[in-house]
Amino acid sequence: MDSKSALKPYQQIQGVYVHIPFCRQKCLYCDFNSYAGFGAEVMQDYAAAVCREIAKRQKTMPVNANASIYFGGGTPSLLPVEQTAQIVNALKKYGFWQQPREASIEANPGTVDLPKLQALRQMGFDRISFGVQSLNDEELKTIGRVHNAAEALEAVELAQKAGFKRINADVIYGLPGQTMASLKATLNKLAQTGIEHLSVYGLIVEDGTPLQKLVETGSLVLPDEDEAANMYEFVQAFLKQQGFERYEISNYARNGAYSRHNLVYWHYYPYAAFGAGACGFNGSARFTGTGTVPGYINGINAGADIYEVEQLTPAVQFEEFMFMGLRKRCGVNLLEAKERFGVDAAAKYKAQLAPFAARSLVQIDESAGKICLTEAGMEVGNQIFEIFVTD
Repeated sequence: MDSKSALKPYQQIQGVYVHIPFCRQKCLYCDFNSYAGFGAEVMQDYAAAVCREIAKRQKTMPVNANASIYFGGGTPSLLPVEQTAQIVNALKKYGFWQQPREASIEANPGTVDLPKLQALRQMGFDRISFGVQSLNDEELKTIGRVHNAAEALEAVELAQKAGFKRINADVIYGLPGQTMASLKATLNKLAQTGIEHLSVYGLIVEDGTPLQKLVETGSLVLPDEDEAANMYEFVQAFLKQQGFERYEISNYARNGAYSRHNLVYWHYYPYAAFGAGACGFNGSARFTGTGTVPGYINGINAGADIYEVEQLTPAVQFEEFMFMGLRKRCGVNLLEAKERFGVDAAAKYKAQLAPFAARSLVQIDESAGKICLTEAGMEVGNQIFEIFVTD
Protein backbone atom coordinates (compact mmCIF):
# COMPACT_ATOMS: atom_id res chain seq x y z
CA MET A 1 0.00 0.00 0.00
CA ASP A 2 1.20 3.52 -0.84
CA SER A 3 2.26 5.16 2.45
CA LYS A 4 0.49 8.38 1.42
CA SER A 5 -2.84 6.58 0.96
CA ALA A 6 -2.64 5.37 4.58
CA LEU A 7 -2.35 8.93 5.86
CA LYS A 8 -5.33 10.94 7.07
CA PRO A 9 -6.13 14.17 5.16
CA TYR A 10 -4.85 16.26 8.09
CA GLN A 11 -1.46 14.51 7.91
CA GLN A 12 -0.70 15.82 4.40
CA ILE A 13 -0.38 19.20 2.72
CA GLN A 14 -3.81 19.70 1.16
CA GLY A 15 -3.34 23.17 -0.32
CA VAL A 16 -0.62 25.41 -1.74
CA TYR A 17 -0.89 29.20 -1.51
CA VAL A 18 1.27 31.66 -3.49
CA HIS A 19 1.15 35.34 -2.52
CA ILE A 20 1.49 37.96 -5.25
CA PRO A 21 1.56 41.29 -3.36
CA PHE A 22 1.35 43.74 -6.28
CA CYS A 23 -1.56 46.14 -6.85
CA ARG A 24 -2.25 48.98 -9.26
CA GLN A 25 -3.57 51.05 -6.38
CA LYS A 26 -4.22 50.21 -2.74
CA CYS A 27 -7.97 50.26 -1.97
CA LEU A 28 -9.08 52.50 0.88
CA TYR A 29 -10.39 49.61 3.01
CA CYS A 30 -7.51 47.17 2.39
CA ASP A 31 -5.19 45.99 5.17
CA PHE A 32 -3.77 43.01 3.24
CA ASN A 33 -0.05 42.62 2.58
CA SER A 34 -0.11 44.39 -0.80
CA TYR A 35 1.83 47.21 -2.45
CA ALA A 36 1.31 49.59 -5.37
CA GLY A 37 4.02 51.19 -7.51
CA PHE A 38 6.41 48.32 -8.25
CA GLY A 39 7.51 47.93 -11.89
CA ALA A 40 8.29 45.02 -14.20
CA GLU A 41 11.87 44.56 -12.96
CA VAL A 42 10.80 44.07 -9.33
CA MET A 43 8.08 41.66 -10.46
CA GLN A 44 10.71 39.61 -12.31
CA ASP A 45 12.96 39.57 -9.24
CA TYR A 46 10.01 38.64 -7.05
CA ALA A 47 8.94 35.71 -9.26
CA ALA A 48 12.54 34.46 -9.31
CA ALA A 49 12.66 34.65 -5.50
CA VAL A 50 9.39 32.71 -5.17
CA CYS A 51 10.84 30.01 -7.44
CA ARG A 52 13.96 29.84 -5.24
CA GLU A 53 11.79 29.55 -2.13
CA ILE A 54 9.85 26.67 -3.74
CA ALA A 55 13.08 24.90 -4.73
CA LYS A 56 14.56 25.22 -1.23
CA ARG A 57 11.45 24.19 0.70
CA GLN A 58 12.00 21.05 2.73
CA LYS A 59 8.86 18.91 2.70
CA THR A 60 8.35 18.05 6.37
CA MET A 61 5.08 16.34 5.46
CA PRO A 62 3.92 14.79 2.17
CA VAL A 63 2.03 16.84 -0.40
CA ASN A 64 -1.30 15.28 -1.33
CA ALA A 65 -1.41 14.57 -5.08
CA ASN A 66 -4.66 16.55 -5.33
CA ALA A 67 -3.53 19.50 -3.19
CA SER A 68 -5.35 22.65 -4.33
CA ILE A 69 -3.47 25.67 -5.69
CA TYR A 70 -4.34 29.29 -4.92
CA PHE A 71 -2.57 32.43 -6.20
CA GLY A 72 -3.79 35.31 -4.01
CA GLY A 73 -2.79 38.90 -3.39
CA GLY A 74 -2.59 41.70 -4.00
CA THR A 75 -3.57 41.26 -7.61
CA PRO A 76 -1.97 38.10 -9.07
CA SER A 77 -3.34 38.98 -12.52
CA LEU A 78 -0.98 42.01 -12.57
CA LEU A 79 1.99 39.65 -12.75
CA PRO A 80 3.09 39.18 -16.38
CA VAL A 81 2.15 35.80 -17.85
CA GLU A 82 5.84 34.83 -18.17
CA GLN A 83 6.44 35.25 -14.44
CA THR A 84 3.23 33.44 -13.51
CA ALA A 85 4.28 30.52 -15.74
CA GLN A 86 7.73 30.52 -14.12
CA ILE A 87 6.16 30.05 -10.66
CA VAL A 88 3.69 27.43 -11.92
CA ASN A 89 6.55 25.45 -13.50
CA ALA A 90 8.53 25.57 -10.24
CA LEU A 91 5.53 24.27 -8.29
CA LYS A 92 5.21 21.41 -10.79
CA LYS A 93 8.94 20.63 -10.82
CA TYR A 94 9.18 20.37 -7.03
CA GLY A 95 5.99 18.37 -6.48
CA PHE A 96 3.66 21.02 -5.09
CA TRP A 97 1.44 21.12 -8.21
CA GLN A 98 0.51 17.56 -9.20
CA GLN A 99 -3.16 16.89 -10.08
CA PRO A 100 -4.82 19.69 -8.11
CA ARG A 101 -8.48 19.31 -7.22
CA GLU A 102 -8.61 23.03 -8.04
CA ALA A 103 -6.14 25.65 -9.28
CA SER A 104 -7.42 29.14 -8.57
CA ILE A 105 -6.10 32.64 -9.22
CA GLU A 106 -7.36 36.03 -8.07
CA ALA A 107 -7.79 38.81 -10.61
CA ASN A 108 -9.07 42.34 -10.73
CA PRO A 109 -11.21 43.62 -13.61
CA GLY A 110 -9.13 45.78 -15.92
CA THR A 111 -5.98 43.66 -15.44
CA VAL A 112 -6.93 40.81 -17.77
CA ASP A 113 -7.67 40.42 -21.46
CA LEU A 114 -8.64 37.33 -23.45
CA PRO A 115 -5.04 36.26 -24.35
CA LYS A 116 -3.95 36.50 -20.68
CA LEU A 117 -6.98 34.52 -19.50
CA GLN A 118 -6.38 31.88 -22.18
CA ALA A 119 -2.74 31.64 -21.10
CA LEU A 120 -3.80 31.12 -17.46
CA ARG A 121 -6.21 28.36 -18.51
CA GLN A 122 -3.45 26.72 -20.54
CA MET A 123 -1.13 26.76 -17.52
CA GLY A 124 -3.72 24.73 -15.61
CA PHE A 125 -5.74 27.30 -13.67
CA ASP A 126 -9.38 26.18 -13.72
CA ARG A 127 -10.93 28.72 -11.34
CA ILE A 128 -10.68 32.52 -11.23
CA SER A 129 -11.85 34.90 -8.52
CA PHE A 130 -12.62 38.50 -9.45
CA GLY A 131 -12.53 41.37 -6.94
CA VAL A 132 -15.74 42.97 -8.21
CA GLN A 133 -17.00 44.41 -4.85
CA SER A 134 -19.81 46.43 -6.51
CA LEU A 135 -21.32 47.10 -9.91
CA ASN A 136 -22.06 50.71 -9.03
CA ASP A 137 -19.41 53.10 -10.39
CA GLU A 138 -19.87 55.68 -7.62
CA GLU A 139 -19.45 53.05 -4.91
CA LEU A 140 -16.33 51.71 -6.62
CA LYS A 141 -14.78 55.18 -6.84
CA THR A 142 -15.60 55.90 -3.20
CA ILE A 143 -13.62 52.88 -1.95
CA GLY A 144 -10.67 53.46 -4.30
CA ARG A 145 -11.27 50.67 -6.80
CA VAL A 146 -9.65 51.33 -10.18
CA HIS A 147 -12.13 49.42 -12.34
CA ASN A 148 -15.71 50.26 -13.27
CA ALA A 149 -18.83 48.12 -13.51
CA ALA A 150 -18.56 47.58 -17.27
CA GLU A 151 -14.98 46.30 -16.90
CA ALA A 152 -16.07 43.89 -14.16
CA LEU A 153 -18.83 42.36 -16.28
CA GLU A 154 -16.50 42.22 -19.28
CA ALA A 155 -13.86 40.39 -17.20
CA VAL A 156 -16.39 37.71 -16.25
CA GLU A 157 -17.48 37.33 -19.89
CA LEU A 158 -13.87 37.07 -21.10
CA ALA A 159 -13.08 34.43 -18.45
CA GLN A 160 -16.05 32.40 -19.66
CA LYS A 161 -14.82 32.74 -23.26
CA ALA A 162 -11.35 31.60 -22.17
CA GLY A 163 -12.86 28.38 -20.79
CA PHE A 164 -13.13 29.14 -17.06
CA LYS A 165 -16.17 27.21 -15.81
CA ARG A 166 -15.46 28.00 -12.15
CA ILE A 167 -15.69 31.76 -11.55
CA ASN A 168 -16.13 33.67 -8.29
CA ALA A 169 -16.96 37.31 -7.70
CA ASP A 170 -16.26 39.08 -4.40
CA VAL A 171 -18.95 41.54 -3.30
CA ILE A 172 -19.03 43.91 -0.32
CA TYR A 173 -22.18 45.23 1.35
CA GLY A 174 -22.33 48.14 3.79
CA LEU A 175 -20.27 50.41 1.51
CA PRO A 176 -20.39 54.21 1.85
CA GLY A 177 -23.36 55.49 -0.15
CA GLN A 178 -24.65 51.99 -0.90
CA THR A 179 -28.41 51.47 -0.95
CA MET A 180 -30.53 48.34 -0.94
CA ALA A 181 -31.38 49.05 -4.58
CA SER A 182 -27.72 49.31 -5.65
CA LEU A 183 -26.80 46.14 -3.73
CA LYS A 184 -29.69 44.28 -5.35
CA ALA A 185 -28.61 45.50 -8.80
CA THR A 186 -25.04 44.28 -8.20
CA LEU A 187 -26.09 40.81 -7.04
CA ASN A 188 -28.74 40.48 -9.73
CA LYS A 189 -26.35 41.37 -12.57
CA LEU A 190 -23.73 38.94 -11.26
CA ALA A 191 -26.30 36.16 -10.85
CA GLN A 192 -27.42 36.72 -14.45
CA THR A 193 -23.88 36.11 -15.77
CA GLY A 194 -24.25 32.44 -14.85
CA ILE A 195 -21.25 32.33 -12.50
CA GLU A 196 -21.62 29.70 -9.81
CA HIS A 197 -19.84 31.24 -6.81
CA LEU A 198 -20.13 34.48 -4.86
CA SER A 199 -18.23 35.62 -1.76
CA VAL A 200 -20.23 38.35 -0.01
CA TYR A 201 -18.72 40.24 2.92
CA GLY A 202 -19.90 43.02 5.19
CA LEU A 203 -17.51 45.97 5.04
CA ILE A 204 -15.04 45.99 7.94
CA VAL A 205 -13.32 49.28 8.72
CA GLU A 206 -9.82 48.09 9.60
CA ASP A 207 -7.54 50.07 11.91
CA GLY A 208 -4.94 52.20 10.16
CA THR A 209 -6.61 52.17 6.74
CA PRO A 210 -7.45 55.38 4.84
CA LEU A 211 -11.10 54.33 5.08
CA GLN A 212 -10.94 54.47 8.88
CA LYS A 213 -9.74 58.09 8.78
CA LEU A 214 -12.41 59.10 6.26
CA VAL A 215 -15.16 57.51 8.36
CA GLU A 216 -13.85 59.00 11.62
CA THR A 217 -13.72 62.52 10.13
CA GLY A 218 -17.21 62.15 8.64
CA SER A 219 -15.92 62.44 5.06
CA LEU A 220 -17.55 59.10 4.30
CA VAL A 221 -20.79 57.88 5.86
CA LEU A 222 -21.54 54.18 6.18
CA PRO A 223 -25.03 52.67 6.26
CA ASP A 224 -26.25 52.56 9.88
CA GLU A 225 -26.58 49.28 11.83
CA ASP A 226 -30.20 48.75 10.84
CA GLU A 227 -29.45 49.36 7.15
CA ALA A 228 -26.46 46.99 7.26
CA ALA A 229 -28.59 44.32 9.01
CA ASN A 230 -31.28 44.71 6.35
CA MET A 231 -28.63 44.32 3.64
CA TYR A 232 -27.39 41.13 5.31
CA GLU A 233 -30.92 39.70 5.41
CA PHE A 234 -31.47 40.68 1.80
CA VAL A 235 -28.25 38.95 0.66
CA GLN A 236 -29.36 35.66 2.27
CA ALA A 237 -32.87 35.74 0.81
CA PHE A 238 -31.91 36.95 -2.66
CA LEU A 239 -29.05 34.51 -3.23
CA LYS A 240 -31.18 31.60 -2.05
CA GLN A 241 -33.84 32.64 -4.54
CA GLN A 242 -31.16 32.71 -7.27
CA GLY A 243 -30.13 29.12 -6.54
CA PHE A 244 -27.03 29.82 -4.43
CA GLU A 245 -26.41 27.58 -1.42
CA ARG A 246 -24.80 29.24 1.58
CA TYR A 247 -22.14 26.66 2.42
CA GLU A 248 -19.97 28.94 4.60
CA ILE A 249 -20.64 32.16 6.52
CA SER A 250 -19.65 34.43 3.60
CA ASN A 251 -19.64 32.02 0.64
CA TYR A 252 -22.40 30.91 -1.72
CA ALA A 253 -22.35 28.36 -4.54
CA ARG A 254 -24.63 27.00 -7.22
CA ASN A 255 -24.45 23.33 -8.20
CA GLY A 256 -21.92 22.48 -5.49
CA ALA A 257 -19.22 24.74 -6.98
CA TYR A 258 -17.55 25.24 -3.59
CA SER A 259 -14.10 26.80 -3.25
CA ARG A 260 -12.09 23.62 -2.77
CA HIS A 261 -9.00 25.52 -1.68
CA ASN A 262 -10.82 27.51 1.00
CA LEU A 263 -12.31 24.25 2.29
CA VAL A 264 -8.72 23.26 3.15
CA TYR A 265 -8.60 26.20 5.58
CA TRP A 266 -12.09 25.54 6.98
CA HIS A 267 -11.28 21.83 7.50
CA TYR A 268 -8.12 23.00 9.34
CA TYR A 269 -5.87 20.94 7.07
CA PRO A 270 -2.15 21.70 6.50
CA TYR A 271 -1.14 23.94 3.60
CA ALA A 272 2.13 25.25 2.18
CA ALA A 273 2.61 28.94 1.40
CA PHE A 274 5.13 30.88 -0.67
CA GLY A 275 5.77 34.59 -1.16
CA ALA A 276 6.08 37.79 0.87
CA GLY A 277 4.02 37.58 4.05
CA ALA A 278 2.50 34.24 3.03
CA CYS A 279 1.37 32.10 5.95
CA GLY A 280 1.63 28.29 5.92
CA PHE A 281 0.35 25.74 8.45
CA ASN A 282 1.57 22.22 9.24
CA GLY A 283 -1.14 21.22 11.71
CA SER A 284 0.69 22.39 14.83
CA ALA A 285 2.53 25.59 13.81
CA ARG A 286 2.15 28.58 11.49
CA PHE A 287 5.01 29.91 9.37
CA THR A 288 4.83 33.50 8.11
CA GLY A 289 7.34 34.87 5.62
CA THR A 290 8.89 38.35 5.64
CA GLY A 291 6.18 40.80 4.56
CA THR A 292 7.87 43.50 2.50
CA VAL A 293 8.77 42.87 -1.13
CA PRO A 294 12.45 44.02 -0.88
CA GLY A 295 12.87 42.22 2.46
CA TYR A 296 11.48 39.02 1.00
CA ILE A 297 13.56 39.12 -2.20
CA ASN A 298 16.78 39.99 -0.35
CA GLY A 299 16.14 37.38 2.35
CA ILE A 300 15.50 34.58 -0.14
CA ASN A 301 18.50 35.55 -2.29
CA ALA A 302 20.77 35.62 0.78
CA GLY A 303 19.53 32.22 1.95
CA ALA A 304 18.27 33.77 5.20
CA ASP A 305 15.59 32.29 7.44
CA ILE A 306 12.67 34.51 6.50
CA TYR A 307 9.99 32.77 8.57
CA GLU A 308 8.40 33.71 11.84
CA VAL A 309 7.19 30.49 13.49
CA GLU A 310 4.21 30.35 15.84
CA GLN A 311 3.92 27.04 17.69
CA LEU A 312 0.31 26.30 18.59
CA THR A 313 -0.61 24.48 21.79
CA PRO A 314 -3.05 21.55 21.48
CA ALA A 315 -5.70 23.73 23.15
CA VAL A 316 -5.25 26.50 20.56
CA GLN A 317 -5.27 23.96 17.72
CA PHE A 318 -8.61 22.60 18.93
CA GLU A 319 -10.00 26.13 19.36
CA GLU A 320 -9.03 27.05 15.79
CA PHE A 321 -10.39 23.74 14.46
CA MET A 322 -13.77 24.57 16.02
CA PHE A 323 -13.76 28.21 14.79
CA MET A 324 -12.92 27.20 11.24
CA GLY A 325 -15.22 24.19 11.15
CA LEU A 326 -18.23 26.08 12.45
CA ARG A 327 -17.89 28.57 9.60
CA LYS A 328 -19.05 25.76 7.28
CA ARG A 329 -22.76 25.06 7.00
CA CYS A 330 -22.00 21.35 7.42
CA GLY A 331 -20.25 22.16 10.70
CA VAL A 332 -17.64 20.30 12.72
CA ASN A 333 -17.01 16.57 12.42
CA LEU A 334 -17.11 15.26 16.01
CA LEU A 335 -15.25 12.04 15.21
CA GLU A 336 -12.42 14.03 13.66
CA ALA A 337 -12.31 16.35 16.70
CA LYS A 338 -11.90 13.30 18.93
CA GLU A 339 -9.35 11.67 16.63
CA ARG A 340 -7.19 14.76 16.11
CA PHE A 341 -7.42 16.41 19.52
CA GLY A 342 -8.79 13.79 21.91
CA VAL A 343 -11.77 16.01 22.73
CA ASP A 344 -15.39 14.86 22.92
CA ALA A 345 -16.69 18.27 21.85
CA ALA A 346 -20.41 17.44 22.18
CA ALA A 347 -19.99 16.26 25.78
CA LYS A 348 -17.48 18.91 26.85
CA TYR A 349 -19.45 21.91 25.54
CA LYS A 350 -23.01 20.62 25.84
CA ALA A 351 -23.92 22.94 28.73
CA GLN A 352 -22.46 26.07 27.09
CA LEU A 353 -24.09 25.26 23.74
CA ALA A 354 -27.50 24.41 25.24
CA PRO A 355 -28.83 28.02 25.33
CA PHE A 356 -27.90 28.47 21.65
CA ALA A 357 -29.43 25.10 20.75
CA ALA A 358 -32.64 26.09 22.57
CA ARG A 359 -32.86 29.20 20.35
CA SER A 360 -32.23 27.08 17.22
CA LEU A 361 -28.87 28.76 16.60
CA VAL A 362 -26.82 25.56 16.92
CA GLN A 363 -27.55 21.94 16.05
CA ILE A 364 -25.81 19.20 18.03
CA ASP A 365 -26.41 15.97 16.13
CA GLU A 366 -24.46 13.21 17.85
CA SER A 367 -26.00 10.47 15.67
CA ALA A 368 -24.71 12.27 12.55
CA GLY A 369 -21.50 13.15 14.39
CA LYS A 370 -21.59 16.92 13.93
CA ILE A 371 -22.12 20.32 15.51
CA CYS A 372 -23.19 23.07 13.13
CA LEU A 373 -24.59 26.58 13.13
CA THR A 374 -28.05 27.11 11.71
CA GLU A 375 -28.76 29.89 9.22
CA ALA A 376 -29.77 32.13 12.14
CA GLY A 377 -26.72 30.99 14.11
CA MET A 378 -24.38 32.20 11.39
CA GLU A 379 -25.57 35.74 12.10
CA VAL A 380 -24.31 35.50 15.69
CA GLY A 381 -21.41 33.16 15.00
CA ASN A 382 -18.89 35.22 16.99
CA GLN A 383 -20.92 34.78 20.19
CA ILE A 384 -20.91 31.02 19.71
CA PHE A 385 -17.20 30.89 18.79
CA GLU A 386 -16.38 32.51 22.16
CA ILE A 387 -17.40 29.27 23.90
CA PHE A 388 -14.28 27.60 22.52
CA VAL A 389 -11.78 30.37 23.34
CA THR A 390 -8.98 29.16 25.61
CA ASP A 391 -7.80 31.31 28.49
